[in-house]
Amino acid sequence: MNEEGAIDQVGLRLAAARKRAGLTQEQLGEALDLDKTQVSKIERGHRRLDISEVAAAAGRLGTTTRALLGMGERSKLALAARLATDAPEGAFKRAQTRARQIVEVDDVLSEICGLTPSLSRESIEDLSGFGRRLAEQGKTSDRAIREQGRLLADETRRLLDLGSGALGDLPDLIETYFGVDVALSPLGTDADGLCVHADDVRLILASSDFTSGHVRFTLAHELGHHLFGDPRDIIGEDHAAMFAKTATERRANAFAANFLMPEKGIRAFLDFRSEVSPVSPSGIVQLIVNFQVSLQAMSYRLQELGLLPAKDAEAIRDRPVKDLVRTYADNHAAQLATQVASNVRPPTRLLQAARTGFAQRQIGLGPIASLLERMDDAALFDELMNMPEIARALKVSIASDELVV
Repeated sequence: MNEEGAIDQVGLRLAAARKRAGLTQEQLGEALDLDKTQVSKIERGHRRLDISEVAAAAGRLGTTTRALLGMGERSKLALAARLATDAPEGAFKRAQTRARQIVEVDDVLSEICGLTPSLSRESIEDLSGFGRRLAEQGKTSDRAIREQGRLLADETRRLLDLGSGALGDLPDLIETYFGVDVALSPLGTDADGLCVHADDVRLILASSDFTSGHVRFTLAHELGHHLFGDPRDIIGEDHAAMFAKTATERRANAFAANFLMPEKGIRAFLDFRSEVSPVSPSGIVQLIVNFQVSLQAMSYRLQELGLLPAKDAEAIRDRPVKDLVRTYADNHAAQLATQVASNVRPPTRLLQAARTGFAQRQIGLGPIASLLERMDDAALFDELMNMPEIARALKVSIASDELVV
């Protein structure tokens, strides 16, 4: 279906849903902050319905975004969230709302702009099968769980030719090789993050209200869930603890630990520094900085590898991380290890498609603003117009027609 046809069909479906709900155009317009004339234009295909309006209209009409867009209803979204043990009631809601917002933008871009799902390499599909077979063994002893995590992490690094060193941009790596969208959002500290699964949706969302090392472990942990094909449950656990009680969580944690901090890489780094066991506080800090992980994760990992006695690891974890890092690292490294960015990072695939759709006048600012969690439409519009590729595409059409914002 071409662009204009898609717009016409959305308008027809909106009109039909409005009539089924027994609402006038004026009553629907109140929910959308539009007047009757604008609603009429949308229903007749003379005005586009923006993403924020699609969601609001669906809610008011008692239907779904996908129904208004003419897309088949997907199976129920399967969500898995890591929550702090003391998380208040409703802590999952904020992350869930953000995840659904991203999925709705995906739906709009797929229908209006022809966005196709992100696909992983065939070798990664084989890797997922390997992970599922490991999980299906049903072995739940600590030793078996850790071995499953190690085997999957080692095979992942081998297939991607990552060696045993520190990994770089983890969100970019996950999106590039695994066909999984990654988003960061300031969601508070009650929930680390979550996975979303459906037939055509694979999303990892992590809270950026933690240090970068903590965020990286969350991303690796959720990637483990994807590769093991774990069932999607809401998981209550202490986000400061590396090893949780359930086999599913321990397996994902074991994968994350081995994926981010491979034993071979740690030992090679310590040999280079001429470190002996137990590892010194200075050595631990340098490992944190090099592998870009949290103090908690590295102390547990060294304890697991027999490089740090349990009492020493516990003492390290009890020390204020800022004081420890500032003592044994330079200012730049200390800032990287302790800073909380609270940044917004939408899935790259969706943001690129939204910008392209905006430049081609298929959509308005809504999807981009939703992805970037921006409320300042005027400033966002100016920023987009300062991008040469967008400005060139819009140069002629801006003068001849009104943009949807």
